[in-house]
Amino acid sequence: MDNVADDAPVTVLEIHQLLGVEPPADGADPDPWYGIESTDRIRREPGYRPLFPTLWSARDAGAL
Repeated sequence: MDNVADDAPVTVLEIHQLLGVEPPADGADPDPWYGIESTDRIRREPGYRPLFPTLWSARDAGAL
């Protein structure tokens, strides 16, 4: 099974901003898109549907 991921890709920098923390001073991750995963397989095979499909929808619903 693939990792469960966000439907709207976010960068490492955006996650730091959302959490209100400064990114590492050593230059952070050189590739802000590192670790992006697809949700296609988990949706297709078992039919999984997340309660909050994006980080932003979870934030807006107060779930973070």
